[in-house]
Amino acid sequence: MYNPNSSSAQSTRNPAYRRWDAPAVRSASSTGGNYDATLRPDDPYIHKANRQSFNKQQAIEQLTRYTTTWRDLNQNKQIEISYNFLNEKGLGFNDYQKQEARRSIQSWGDVAKLDFTENGAPAEGRLTFRITDTIRSADGTYPYGQYKDSFSGDTRYNPRHVNRHTFTHEIGHSLGLSHPGTYDGLADDNKRVYAQDSKAHTVMSYFGAQNSGKAINGTPIAPMMDDISAIQHKYGANYQTRRENNTYGFNSNTGRDYYSLRNPQDAANFCVWDGAGNDTLDVSGYHTNQVINLRAGSFSDVGNGKGNVSIARNCLIENAIGGSGHDVMIGNEADNRLTGGAGADRMRGGGGADSFVYNYASDSTPANPDVIMDFTSGTDKVDLRGLERRTKAQFKPVKAFSGRIGDAIVGFNPQTQRHFIAIDLTGNRTADFLVTSTQVIRPQDVLVN
Repeated sequence: MYNPNSSSAQSTRNPAYRRWDAPAVRSASSTGGNYDATLRPDDPYIHKANRQSFNKQQAIEQLTRYTTTWRDLNQNKQIEISYNFLNEKGLGFNDYQKQEARRSIQSWGDVAKLDFTENGAPAEGRLTFRITDTIRSADGTYPYGQYKDSFSGDTRYNPRHVNRHTFTHEIGHSLGLSHPGTYDGLADDNKRVYAQDSKAHTVMSYFGAQNSGKAINGTPIAPMMDDISAIQHKYGANYQTRRENNTYGFNSNTGRDYYSLRNPQDAANFCVWDGAGNDTLDVSGYHTNQVINLRAGSFSDVGNGKGNVSIARNCLIENAIGGSGHDVMIGNEADNRLTGGAGADRMRGGGGADSFVYNYASDSTPANPDVIMDFTSGTDKVDLRGLERRTKAQFKPVKAFSGRIGDAIVGFNPQTQRHFIAIDLTGNRTADFLVTSTQVIRPQDVLVN
């Protein structure tokens, strides 16, 4: 086994790729035997929408078909926007409503080169908030066209429609995004022309996630995948956002409520955008069978959802932590660390030098062993250091169990056609921990303390 702290240890990791548009992955044929969920498409549900499917460029064009935009007049490669809250006929925003609006503003500034200032001096763009009972729900006005006017950037809200989702939607209009279809004020299904016109893809849609074949609890409160692509097309991507090592989901350190999960009852509903760092999608608090996909432009099934968490295009998330169910974990081209947790997990690292991490004996048992689908000996690693520390055993490779606690067999089972690592943690000459692989694993591929 391999001790990375030894003097002979040589790092085989390559520099992590930072950004790309992930190529599509073809799903395994259901007629060719057992379906391999680690090969599922990045959006496995879109075919249920019974509409033509739009690619990235088509979705951008649909959301930006009105070409008005705030312009970078001082050419500093970002747009300065001044915003303020107005009172109309005694209808003003309370402190909570203002804070919700600020959070919506922040969510747009996180993904694009937009710099918002409250009550600032006249700037390159303007944004106003007002409550009025003269409209039915809410509306937002596009940026200036050829000539300046006094209405561009205005957003208005009926008192019954002052909420986070509506703030984010109307701010999208004030920045130049349109609805995905030609509807306005009424969800007319005849005007929903493409499969991705739903809240699973864009906060600008009137239609629920089920219209794109997905299952999401609630409505999005921050930009979704196509919103992020469209607003970055207009103003440029903000790669200064969260450049440190960040965690999304449980144990989040992002400072964003929509990226933060605290208990299994919390509903995940977000698209991840991240600027740099070594980052983690943590869904460890859920007990359901999940599919966690780290590929840029992909959708994951998190908690009880289907396609409810996505990774933005041109965004790199390196690591994933699963829950206690039987999870499927799909890596990308970076050096991924995949921690399946309890349950019989199926994992595919993809390209890069990947690590499959085990911290507890319950992470992979003889009754419910994990399967690593694409292990590359000499490049990938099985990291048992956490498990070794917690069991206080010293793992030692052997050909057969001797009754010593920590005996570890790295071998091949001709009956199952699986390579495996089996460890005796109790000294009873049987495996208490077992992880399997479709490809060969050698003792030097295993990390121990």
